[in-house]
Amino acid sequence: MRRLLSFLLGWSGLLCVPGGALWALSPTGVYISNFAFHTPNVFWKLFWAAPLLILLGLAGLQLRQSERSGLFNKLGFLLTALGLVMVIAGDIGLYWLGIDDDYIVTAPAYNTFRLGLVILAVGSILFAVTSPRDGDLPTWGLLPFVVGSLCGLISFSRDLGTFGAVLWIVFGVGWAWLGFSLAINGLSSFLRKRRTNRDAVAAKP
Repeated sequence: MRRLLSFLLGWSGLLCVPGGALWALSPTGVYISNFAFHTPNVFWKLFWAAPLLILLGLAGLQLRQSERSGLFNKLGFLLTALGLVMVIAGDIGLYWLGIDDDYIVTAPAYNTFRLGLVILAVGSILFAVTSPRDGDLPTWGLLPFVVGSLCGLISFSRDLGTFGAVLWIVFGVGWAWLGFSLAINGLSSFLRKRRTNRDAVAAKP
């Protein structure tokens, strides 16, 4: 049971794939919500699932490389996790609890959501550039993720209209790509070990 739990936690990083995909599909979700229900709020009520999946995936990624990660990588992880929690809290507070309806001037839920996005992007960049080079995340997975995080930071900092929506999509794709690179790297490592073991057995007299 303990081995199964350890396996599931270690590979929970793959949750970044559906989380990033849902994030990237946000503009499409908003369009469908507007078209079908004449309001984007129906979609935004469901949006919290995307950052939640990314948060669980991030925890899995950090668990796999925690022993090899340095101080700044751990700081990047904490900032990213904090940003995701703030995005989830802001989304639920804004579209489920209606907190800003009672505090229209200060708009705490909206401001938490927006600040969380910026912290998320900054933390993502720091997490990626400080990840151990000998870790489970390959360079070909981290570099596009850094680009996606930079695009997210630009998109989250100001309203850029359609261009901002494109940058928002790229940010989500970056997270999905990071999870995908973990899967490919893990599969390649497994196949190499299996081939090595098979060759070692074959070499025995």
